Order: sequence, then structure tokens, then C-alpha cells
Amino acid sequence: MTNHQFLRKVLRYQKTYGAKATIKRSINEIFNRMRRSIGHSHPHQALFDRDALLARIEHPNIRLVIFDIFDTLITRPLLDPENTKHWIAKRINCDRYPERRHAAEMSLREAGSADVSLAHICTEYVRLFGTAEGDAQQLQSIEESIELALAQPLPGMIEVLKMAQQAGKKVVLASDMFLSSDVIKKLLQKCNILEYDTLYLSSEVGVRKSTGELFHHIAENEQIVPEQAIMIGDHPVSDQQIPLQLGFQIAVLENPLALAAYFPRLNTWIEKIKSAGPTADELVLGNIVRTFFQVQPRQFLLDRASLTQCGRYGIGYAIVGPLLVAFSEWLIDQANADNIDRLFFLAREGQLMKDIHEVLTAGHNTPQSNYLVLSRRAVSVAMIRSHDDILAIARTDYQANSLSEFLLRRFGLTLDHTTLKALEQRGIWAHKRLVEIQAGQIDDALLAVLETLSDAIHRRAAMEREPMLSYLQQIKLTEGVAALVDVGYAGTIQGRLCDLLERKIQGYYMVTRAAAAEVRTRHGVRIAGCFGEDLATPDQSPLLRYNVPLEMFMGSDDPQISHYRYQDNHAVAGVYNPLSEAEKASIPLRSELRAGALAFARDYRSMKESGLGKLRIDPHLVVDIFRDFWEGASEFERAQIMSIATDDYYCGMGIVHFATFLPH
Repeated sequence: MTNHQFLRKVLRYQKTYGAKATIKRSINEIFNRMRRSIGHSHPHQALFDRDALLARIEHPNIRLVIFDIFDTLITRPLLDPENTKHWIAKRINCDRYPERRHAAEMSLREAGSADVSLAHICTEYVRLFGTAEGDAQQLQSIEESIELALAQPLPGMIEVLKMAQQAGKKVVLASDMFLSSDVIKKLLQKCNILEYDTLYLSSEVGVRKSTGELFHHIAENEQIVPEQAIMIGDHPVSDQQIPLQLGFQIAVLENPLALAAYFPRLNTWIEKIKSAGPTADELVLGNIVRTFFQVQPRQFLLDRASLTQCGRYGIGYAIVGPLLVAFSEWLIDQANADNIDRLFFLAREGQLMKDIHEVLTAGHNTPQSNYLVLSRRAVSVAMIRSHDDILAIARTDYQANSLSEFLLRRFGLTLDHTTLKALEQRGIWAHKRLVEIQAGQIDDALLAVLETLSDAIHRRAAMEREPMLSYLQQIKLTEGVAALVDVGYAGTIQGRLCDLLERKIQGYYMVTRAAAAEVRTRHGVRIAGCFGEDLATPDQSPLLRYNVPLEMFMGSDDPQISHYRYQDNHAVAGVYNPLSEAEKASIPLRSELRAGALAFARDYRSMKESGLGKLRIDPHLVVDIFRDFWEGASEFERAQIMSIATDDYYCGMGIVHFATFLPH
């Protein structure tokens, strides 16, 4: 952005929101610029090389491959492994359970037990502390159910396990673990680990990896010498140092949570959430860590200056997915409380919103989800009935562009050369003059143009109105209690639908501006914002401050609807703006963002249904992470998204890219 462009941007903001808001915004911009200037890219080379490991596994001398289980094949999406006990404490409503549980286990070990099982620990717990939280069998059952609920796969290493089997190697699993083999098998089955040769658990064999004796037991039982086996695990002592000293080959693997500590921006969030106790926010961050730092099917360069990893998929998983899941949780509550029959997700950003909402609600008794193919252009022209309606459409801010482009995008009028020349000859509009609208102010020249072309605009509106009404009737927007779902911001389309249909349409949004209050009052409808409502300035929420990037993160591959028309057989058909080459080139890039967002939604639903109790993502968390990502985007992160394009013809900007809005 040039200094001239920056100055124009500041002046536009001041004209709309005033000097005080402009000064505050400028100070924030300076601070963020300084923060980004010191956030240099620092590639981090993980210690694990998957391809090299596969080559070692396939070596003819290797007969046995030993896999650790926890944080190697499966993990718990926690920010501290000991937090499992806090989730149990939450289930039984006993804050002191973690310390008591630890005391019970230490009591057994100090008594000389070679190794201990969960059944023994729970019995000792009851002996020491009584049955206020349940008898030994109840405590054991609850702890096992929490372990099962938290178990998540690490697909990259599971794939390595399968490749070892395909190479004809014998595969065994070994863990120092208090859980029984029956429970461990359930955990493995949940994570789709169905085939392995033998399971060695310290709680059942009676010896541990951490002493080396379990490795001796495995070698003897499998009839191999240590040099013929390779141990794969994350623990630096029991999975690496000890088997290496005993002559086993090892694969040095770091678990996802340990790796996350090397990445300052993400680790800041981990430390912030870690101390908050067992909440959905811990699972959000835990699953992000699992996704970023597990062994990947293809190599990603890990970047220490970045908040996200794994390219566009990681941005979708960590930034877009949590934001839309939190919105959907709020939307479910709002729609149920208001007895909504049908939710209509507005094209095009609503497509991903709808997909994620349906991931969370599939099989539940919730309002029907529908996809509403509309745009400001399509609904606004169809509802024109007066000259005031024309002026209302024109007042939306518009970047400097030609009169022909403005009239086409706002009113569907094609301004031919003869008409343009006539306007110039009458002194109404100079040929080279550009249309620019700020803060809803229309100059006298444009007012004169709209007055002159008023009849043509009304004819266009009349032509589009009936097909539009037919479409809205076909999708049943005219029936029952209906609500529009969209990103935001002023409820413009909602208000125009109320005018066009002469009925109340409710509205649920991610964030709304103060201007939405006028639509709410005029029509007597709900206009509710999840992350912010009736905000006076964009700086009150990063979702409003960075509204265009927010919409681009949720962008659809579909072209923008222009209007509806009747075909020869009287069926209604949509007329769309053609996709530009830049938009077509963005399709595979956006698909990676969407894949990540949907994967997060599926993982989160799995967590919600796993028996951990009622989960709810903190809306402030996902908004603040979005802000952190956007304002501090590293060079690696910028490279992932900067070429993604969409259209913004309605506001005069034509085809825009993420690069247009990325902070400098």
C-alpha cells in the first residue's frame, strides 16, 4: 500500500467514524506493524523423518517393530497429560480428585508393587479417602470412560504402522500403562488401530519399559535379539534412551505437545488456556496441536514465526473451523429459543457456515437448514418500488469506479454509449468522472443521474421482481418462522426481504453494526450478533475490522448471483456473474481451507458426543485467535492465502485478493 493509498484510507475512516476512532485505529496499526517487523521466519526441522524411518523398517535385518501407544499412535487433546484427572474430577464433582488419585498411586508404588493397575489404584483410593466419590468399581469405570472419551488418533503414525505391516514386519505395541488390555483395545479400536501382533502392557506383564525389563521380556517372548527390533516412541527415556542402551534400534519421535513448545505464538495460547481447567477451549487447542505436529503424510516446513502450521489446511482447522463452530453453537441455542422452523444460510459465505452447522446438528432435532442463493444486488433491485429505494441502494459505500460499472452492479442497467453521451451533453455527468461513495453521501451529479434513469431502473426492478418472488416461494422462505443466517453486518438483505415479502424474517449474524438497529426497529424482527451486536465502529471487533478477509476465509467456489429470470418454460433460473480466471485459480486453494475447517468441526463433534459433559467454546477465544492470526501473519502464512481471490463488484473493487488486505 502506497502512502497515498494509506492516507486515503485514513481519511475515509475519519469521515465515517470520526477523529477519535481514527487515532485509536492508527495507533493499533503502528503497534501491529512493529510486532510483525520482529516476527521473522524461523524454520524448525522436526527430529522425525518419516521416509528415513520407513527405509529403516524395510531393512532385511529388522524383524520386529515396537510402537509406543500414547502420544505415538493415539493422544489425548490436552495441554497437560495430567489434565485427564481434572476431567474426571469435573465428572465426579470433586476438585481434590487429582491430588488424591496421585496419592493413591504413590502409596501402592511405595509399598513395593512392581507395577500397578487402575483397579488397584481405585481400591487404594477408597481405602485412603472413602467412597464419597463412589466405590472402587465406579471410580475405575469413570476413569476408563474419560480415557476413552479423550482418545484421538495420530493418523500419520498409524499410517507408518500399516506400512510396517505391509513390509512384512511383525508389529507389537508396548506401553507403561495402568489401564487394562480390554480398555486399551477399546482405545485402539476407536482410533482405527485394528491390526497388530501383540499388546504388551506393564500393568499386566508386571514390568515396565522405564526399567528396561519390558524390553527384555519382549525380546525373549518374540525370540529376537535387540538389533533386530526398532522401537518407535516419544518418551526420551523409556522409548529412546533405555532401549538404545539395550541394543535396540530407535526412532526419535517428539510428541505433538512437546513440539508445540518450540512455537512462540501458539505456545502463548497454550499457556493461557492450560491453567483454565477442563474446558472446551483446552480441547480446541489440544486438537490444533495434534493436527499441526503429528507426523504428516507429506512434509510441511514448520515455521516458528507462524501461529498455524500445515498450510491452508492448518489455517482452516485452527482459525476458520473454531470460529464457525462457536457461531453454530450459539446459533443452535438462538434458533431453538425463538422457535425457528427454517434457517436460510445466505450465499456464498453461508455455504461453509451451513456445512459446519450440519456437521454439528446432523441427527439432532434442530431447525431445517437451507441454502439461500441471494446477493445484495439480486434482492435490492427486485424490491425497488420508490425513488427512496433507489437512493438507499446507492448509498452503500463504493470505491472509485466508472458510472457504467456502478449502474450495472447496483441496478442491473447497461449504460450504452448513447446514454452516457446524452448525460454528458446535458451537463449531468462528465465522461471520465468516477463514482465514489463514502459514509452514505451521494453527490449532486449522481443524484441527477439516478433521477434521469429512474424509469429505466423501475422497469428493471419490475422485470426481476416476479422471478425473485417465485424463487423465494419455491425454497419456502414464505412459510413458517424463517431466519436468515449470514456473516453480518447491517441486516440489509434481511430488511429488504421483509419489504419484498411483506413478512417478518428473523436474522442471526456473526457480528452486526449499529445500523442494524434501524432494520430491527422498522420491521420488529430479531437481528442478533454472536460475536458483537450493534457495534459503532469496526475496531470494536476484529471480525468487523477485518470483515473482507473474514468473508474470504469462508468464500465459496460458486459465482455470485446477479438476478433471477423466467425461462421459456416459465421455470425460474439464476443469472450469475462469470468467474474470473483468478477466482477459478483459487478453487483448489479454498478447498484446502474448507477441508481443514470441516475436519475441526468433525473432531469437535466427536468430543461433544464422547461423554465429557456439556462443551461450549468460548466465543472470545476464537475471535482473539482470529485477530492474532490476521494481525501477526507470518511470511509463511501470508504465502498460503495471498493469491486467493473473490469478487467485490458491488462495492466497486472488482476482483480482490487476500494480498489486498494483508497487513503490511
